[in-house]
Order: sequence, then C-alpha cells, then structure tokens
Amino acid sequence: MLCDPVLLTECRALRAVVERHPTLASLRAAPDWPRLRARLDAVLGTVHRHPAPRPPAPPADPARVRAVQWNVEHGNAYPAIEAALRGDPELAGADLLLLEETDLGMARSGNRDVGAELGRALGLHVVFAPLFLETTRGRDDDRRRAGARENEEGLFGLSILSRWPVGETRLVALPSPERIQFERQRMFGRHVALLATIERPGAPFVAAATHLEVHRSRAHRAAQVRLVADALAGETRPVVLAGDFNSHTFDRGTWSAPLAGALTLWLTPAGALQRRLLWPDRGAAHEPLFDELARAGFAWEGCNDREPTLQLRFDRLEELHALFGPATGAVRWLLRRGEARGRLRLDWFLVRGWREARGHTVRGLDGTGGASDHAPIVAELA
Repeated sequence: MLCDPVLLTECRALRAVVERHPTLASLRAAPDWPRLRARLDAVLGTVHRHPAPRPPAPPADPARVRAVQWNVEHGNAYPAIEAALRGDPELAGADLLLLEETDLGMARSGNRDVGAELGRALGLHVVFAPLFLETTRGRDDDRRRAGARENEEGLFGLSILSRWPVGETRLVALPSPERIQFERQRMFGRHVALLATIERPGAPFVAAATHLEVHRSRAHRAAQVRLVADALAGETRPVVLAGDFNSHTFDRGTWSAPLAGALTLWLTPAGALQRRLLWPDRGAAHEPLFDELARAGFAWEGCNDREPTLQLRFDRLEELHALFGPATGAVRWLLRRGEARGRLRLDWFLVRGWREARGHTVRGLDGTGGASDHAPIVAELA
C-alpha cells in the first residue's frame, strides 16, 4: 500500500516538535501551541478510508453478519494475523472486523498501514481512526520487533473492515489520561470511539469500535462508555459495539493500587477470582461501564462467552516495576503466581436492535509467540 507523502511529512514534523517536551504542560505552554494543536487535531481527527481493491464476494449467509473483534497488538505479528483472518476456519470470510491497536507507520509492525494492508489482503473496505502519535518505537516487546527500523508516520488506532461499503463515520472523543500517556509512554493523543454506517443492502447498521483506557479506575471507563452511549442514543438502526474495554475490575492510578491488585491476585480463592475476572459485569468489584451500556439498551449475554481474552503479564505494569524495583527471588515467585492467575476477559461484543446474537472466543492465536496478546472473538448477528 502506497503511503501518503503529505501525511508522512506532517507526522515526522509533528513528532520532532512534540518529542522535545518532557511534560504535557510544557508542550501546552509552548508559544506555538495553538498552531501546533490545530495540526495535531487535523492528523488525529482524520478518518482514513480505503475502498476494497475489488468487489467483495457476497456473504456466506445473507441473513446474518459474522463479525470479529480483535485487539491485534499493533500488528506486531502481522503475517500471523493476516494468515489467521484468511485461513482460520472460525475467522476466515468474516463480514465485519473491528480491530484495536492497528498501526500506521510504526517500526514494530514493519511500518505497515496495518488496517489498509489487511483490507487489501481480505478484499474488504477499511476505515482507520488514529488515537495516538508515538514519539518512540513503543514499549515492552515493541523495540525487539522494530529491530533497526525507525518509525515513519508513528500512528496507531482503530480500524473497521467491512464486506459492504462504509458510509458516514464519526469520532467520539473520550476522556483520557493524557498526561500519563504522554509523560510515561511518550505518545500524544486520546481515546475515541469510531462509529461507522455499514451500507449493507436493504439492512444497513452501525458498527462502533473503541479501546477504553487501562491506567485509571472503573468509574473512568464508565464515563468513557457513557459518552459512546450518548452518541448512539438516537440511533434507530441496529448497532454492534465492540472493543477492548480493559475490563480488568481493578482501580489503578494511586500509590496503593498495584499492591492491592497484586494481593487480590495472590490471595483470592481461585473460584472467586475467576468469577471476578471473567464476569466483570457482575459482583461487588464489577465494571460499572456495563451498567451504563445496559441503561442504553445494549445486551451482551449470548454474544460473548466467559473465556479469557488476555493473560496478564506483570512485566508490562509500570506500577509494579516502581513498587518492587529489582525483585528478589521471593517477590518474583509471588509475581509469577499472581500472573498465572490473571486470566482476564477484556474484549466484548455488545448489540442493540438485532434479533439474535451468538458469540465465542477463538483460542490458540493469543499469548507469547501468537498472533497477538489478545484472543479474537466472533459473533453471528441476525
């Protein structure tokens, strides 16, 4: 897929300016901030469209929509992702893909336009919404994946791929921990929901993809979802909402949060812990985002099973690094024990206006050495 030279030049120029500022406050205090902000808003506020390279084949079942929700971990393991979407019997031939963490011009994923390349490989229409402009090559395993490459555009965000043409799109900006993401992770941007009209002949519907924040509280994620629900409040067509909701049931962002979370993972009886992590819509520690969605008329029973979609990795939690420093043998043992018990249900389908919705998690593609750290989920909608 040919890159847009104007976008590439602008992203490089913006990154050169942004990365000079150690804090978000210093960036916003810069004399040229108003002009810079307008340029950043233009880059991050543009939805990129890629029509299907050829007329897509008709659906296998015209009466149903087969949808896939998947956080593809930036597309770091792109060949495995494409192979799964083309050849896995549970994923191949899907009518609708809602994908989080799709890169555009990041070294860790081969500087691909991940959503556009998948659309070309699968013969589907694509829309892509950037969330963040990265000023580094990433975190965790990203630098190893990047090798000697440097970023090009340095964007990542949300993609929706569709068998049918994509009509009107909207972005819903969500409250985000921008300072944390800028100062700890060195990326500028915000979370959004991408809403798209899918022009299915005779039966159009709305698809919405989102990726909720992970650094703050359950109440913060509920506030994000409330804005998505409000944006869809007057919609009379069927809606499918999917995403990585980061529904881990823990509140982060305070000095005591990492220790409290670790103790919960270490000490909670196995059955009770499994109910909490795989049923985050229920119980005393449940995620109130589900209450918001229920009030907005969304349903999720039936189109989700209760299988985990992510295995917790403590080496990706900055707070625990700060808390324990160079861990002793005993601490490492405790961390491994807690990690093994941290099997989380983070990814969801929610529906409104559909007569029938059934879904399940696809196993065997996630985890270390897999196509992504998340498992994909599939739903059949009628």
